[in-house]
Amino acid sequence: MPRSAARTWSAARTLDDLGELTAQWLEGGLATLAGGAYRGGPDEETGPLVPALAALNRAGCVTIQSQPGLDGPAFDGRRWQQRAAVMCLADTAGLQRLTRTAQGAGLLLAVHRADRRGPVRDILVTTWGGDEHTSFGGRLRKSHVRLEYRGCHRDAVRAAEDAHQVTLVDPRWGRNSLLWPRLTSQLASPTP
Repeated sequence: MPRSAARTWSAARTLDDLGELTAQWLEGGLATLAGGAYRGGPDEETGPLVPALAALNRAGCVTIQSQPGLDGPAFDGRRWQQRAAVMCLADTAGLQRLTRTAQGAGLLLAVHRADRRGPVRDILVTTWGGDEHTSFGGRLRKSHVRLEYRGCHRDAVRAAEDAHQVTLVDPRWGRNSLLWPRLTSQLASPTP
């Protein structure tokens, strides 16, 4: 990781700090994510989602993974389908806001905590040739969160470990006109 990026991530102390730095990375202002991951910015398919993801990161959440809805041929000619989806870390207020968004829009929702055992709800978000390929929403263990945010100040790592792990998924394959506009609209409206 470039030294300037390492210094920036090591200065983060809160979940809000991690969200702001993730937004900066999405927008091209930082060379890497925490721990040196994803040099060069997000995947090409993420480009159109950057405004919504950056806003989500600046609204008290930290995005971990996301994808647009897609439906078409893959490199090998088989059908590739994706549901629009995002997984993020959120404090209690962020969890409440995201839960309202999911319920109001009919989105699929999974919520976990790293320190709480129990059933884990993975939501299938990608198929390839009709076969299951990728799921979002599984519970991340504290060891995974620590690895993801290595190099960050211990207070920021602790905030990430203690956060709610929230996943929102559009139930319809290939659609981008529900999840992203709803998130953007919810983030723009005042919190009740």
